[in-house]
Amino acid sequence: MPSLSPRATLILVCTLYLASGLTLASIGPNLAALATHSGQDISVIGSLFTAFSLGTVLAQLPAPWLTARYGQRAVLTLGIVMMGTGVLGESLSRSLALLLSMGLLAGLGFGTILASGNLLVAQLFTHRSTSVLNLINLFFGVGSIIGPLITSWAKVSIGSSLAALWLGAGMFFLLAPVATLVPVTTRSSSSVTDRATPPWGLIMLFGLLLLVYSGIEIAIGGWSTIYLNASTGMALEQAAIAVSGFWLALTIGRGIGSILGLRLEAITLLRLAIGLLLAGTILLATSVGDVWRSVVALLIIGVASGPIFPSSLALIARITQGQSSAIALTLAVANMGGALIPPLIGMILRTSGPNVMATTLLLLSCTVVLLFGLVQFSRPAEAQRAPSA
Repeated sequence: MPSLSPRATLILVCTLYLASGLTLASIGPNLAALATHSGQDISVIGSLFTAFSLGTVLAQLPAPWLTARYGQRAVLTLGIVMMGTGVLGESLSRSLALLLSMGLLAGLGFGTILASGNLLVAQLFTHRSTSVLNLINLFFGVGSIIGPLITSWAKVSIGSSLAALWLGAGMFFLLAPVATLVPVTTRSSSSVTDRATPPWGLIMLFGLLLLVYSGIEIAIGGWSTIYLNASTGMALEQAAIAVSGFWLALTIGRGIGSILGLRLEAITLLRLAIGLLLAGTILLATSVGDVWRSVVALLIIGVASGPIFPSSLALIARITQGQSSAIALTLAVANMGGALIPPLIGMILRTSGPNVMATTLLLLSCTVVLLFGLVQFSRPAEAQRAPSA
C-alpha cells in the first residue's frame, strides 16, 4: 500500500490541527445556538466542555497501546472519524443527552489525533521534532482564529452560526481517507531504564498549574462571546470576532515565545508570561461593561497564554530528563482543567453575572501565580537550568 512522504504527512497533520482549532474555537460562539437546538439553558450547555475534555483524557491513555497493536494508520484514521462524527452530531443534537454523547465522542477523537499526530511527526522528523511540533500547534492557533470569524459571517450571511461546525466536520471526513496512507513508522528499540525517580511532588505542582491555566484559556475561549454580550451589550456576531482576536493574540504569543526562547531560559519566559496573564485578568476584572478595555484585556490574556504550556513542558522535560511517565502524568492532570473550570465559569456567568465571572478569572490567575511560586521554591536550581521551549 502506498505511503505519504514525510512532507505530505506533515501537511496532513497541520491540516488536521487547523481543522481542530477551527472546530473547537467555534464551540463557544455557538453555545447559544446549541442551547436553543437542545432546548436547554445555556449554563447547562457548559457541561459540553466537561464531556469533551473527559473524552480527550480517556483517549490519550490507551493511544500508545492501540498504536502498537493496530498501527498508526488505523488509530489516526479512527480518531479523525470520531472527531468529525462528534462535531457533526453536536450541531444536529436535539437533546442534552445526545449533545453530551457527541461531545464525548468528539473529545475521544481529538485526544486520539493529539496523541497520534504528535507521535507521528516526532518519529518522522527526529532531528527537527521541536520545530515541527511547534509548527503543527501554530496551525491549531490559526484554525482557532478562523473559527469564530466563520461563525460570525455565517450568522449574518446564511442565518446559521453552526456552519463553522459543519465545515470542521467536513474537513475531518475529507482527511480520513488520506490518513490511511500515512507512513508506517518504527519505534527505536533502545530505551533508558536507569533514570532516577522523577520528583513527583514537583510534577504534580506543574500539573496543577497547567490545570488551572488550561481551564482559564478554554473558559475564556468558550464563554467570552456570552460574557461580552452580557456585560457590554455587544452583539453576539461582534463578540465572536473579539473572541477570534483572543485566539489570534494567543497564536502571536506562541510566535513571540518562540523568538524570545532563543535568548531567554524557559523559567524566565514562563515568569514573564504568567505575570502578563495576571495583568490581563486584573484589567478584565476592572473593566466590566467597558467594551474596548474588555477586548484589550482579552488580547493581553491571549498573548500571555501562548508561551505558558510549551515553556512548562520544557521545564518538566529538563527536570525529569524526558521521562515519558512524568510528562504523561502532567498532561493527564492538566487536561482536567478543561473539564472542571469552563462549566464552573459558565455557571457563575449565568447565576452571578459578568462581574463575578471576571473576578473568578482573576482569582484563578492568582492561583497560577501561587503554584508557579511553589514550583520555583520546590526545585529552583533544576528549573532555572531548563532550556526554553
